[in-house]
Amino acid sequence: MGAQKDEATTPQDTLAPYFDNSAAAVRRSVEEGYVLPLIDLSKALFSAYPVPFAFFSIFTALAFFPLLTFVIVSVVTLATTLTLALCLAFAFSTGVFLFSGGVLLAILGLTLLFSGFLTIFALSAYLFARLILLLHHSGRGGFTVWSREVSQVLFPSSTSTASTVEDSYASEDSGVIVGREGKSDHAVKIELASEQKTSN
Repeated sequence: MGAQKDEATTPQDTLAPYFDNSAAAVRRSVEEGYVLPLIDLSKALFSAYPVPFAFFSIFTALAFFPLLTFVIVSVVTLATTLTLALCLAFAFSTGVFLFSGGVLLAILGLTLLFSGFLTIFALSAYLFARLILLLHHSGRGGFTVWSREVSQVLFPSSTSTASTVEDSYASEDSGVIVGREGKSDHAVKIELASEQKTSN
């Protein structure tokens, strides 16, 4: 039977006496520290000043609920006002941020388009001026020079590669020409030597 009682007990049953003792101790301390002294003071004031004490007691009892209602309404109103103010401030700041961001993007887009237009206009004016100068100095041959300049301005990487290839071909051709000239000089020297031998 003892084993069955131990198995039937739960942690709540074990903690219940401690909770009851704690509640009783708190209730006792509140009664002894606040309630009983207040009752004794009320009795003393009623016996000394019966009419003013009765008036004050009735006034306090009647004004308790209006005061409590006023405090609750004030707290709720203040909390609601603060919440609405924070929400409105957040919404306003978000709207201003989005509006300013949209204006900034529009300005940047217009600036990009205007920059491209100015770049194309300046490049066209420069190339047109170069064409006029080259035609004035070189005649029809200025078209060729102008086309090379246009390709260099528009496609600098391709023109540099083409110039490098042309330089390599030119160096190879010059080497071949120099080799041929060296061979011909050597052949001339051999012919002169053979002529001198035959004359002797």
